[in-house]
Amino acid sequence: MGITRVLLPVLLFASLPHGRTVLFGASKPPDEASTPGLAIVAEPSERETAIAQEPVRIKDSDATPGVPAGFTLMKLEKSESRAALCNRDSLCEAIFMKVNRIDRKRIAAGKTVLVPIDIEKASQYVPVPRELSDSRGEREIRVFLDDQYFGAYENGELLFWGPVSSGRRSHPTARGRFFVNYKQRHKRSIKYENAPMPFSINFYYGFFMHQQSLPGYPASHGCVRLLMPDAERLFRWVRVGDPVTVL
Repeated sequence: MGITRVLLPVLLFASLPHGRTVLFGASKPPDEASTPGLAIVAEPSERETAIAQEPVRIKDSDATPGVPAGFTLMKLEKSESRAALCNRDSLCEAIFMKVNRIDRKRIAAGKTVLVPIDIEKASQYVPVPRELSDSRGEREIRVFLDDQYFGAYENGELLFWGPVSSGRRSHPTARGRFFVNYKQRHKRSIKYENAPMPFSINFYYGFFMHQQSLPGYPASHGCVRLLMPDAERLFRWVRVGDPVTVL
């Protein structure tokens, strides 16, 4: 059987500064294990079943206002795999995960997602500022909680960016101007059942940036979750003492 996909109204999007767009959804966050307590010592460093019908594709000239160039907006009526949504194109899947802030192989029914339809254009999409007018130094990590993205900046210029999953409402991520206190490659949570926290970067008391699952919304106990490639790249790039700004 085919799967009918419906384009949602643009009201699902809210315009933000710097030309960014955020997709709003209503999902219940799961329990998780992530953040440990304060550390003070610096350390060194299914294959899925194919879906017969392809995603609805629209021409750029007919694109829904507010949807980034190179994407189409889609509401899933049945659970689908990101591989099928992207016709098993690995670059499409990578973009899909970053833009939708989700790393699950299957996407739940009812979820509204952005699907790349023009890889060249979709690859150019940047949801965070390309330049900072208030840069804090040679290297700076800036986390945009409202958008659920981070940016890594060198001398105020964007070097790379990625999605995050920050603290849920009951355990919000601290906002403010911080610094990298220490990094730990193979960290385990002290507070939450020894949960793994690969490529941890501590920036404030028990708050870390580290690899962990991204469901597409704030779901952690306060830490800033990252995709594995982003967590590793950020870990190797940033240095102890570099500024971290959480907005």
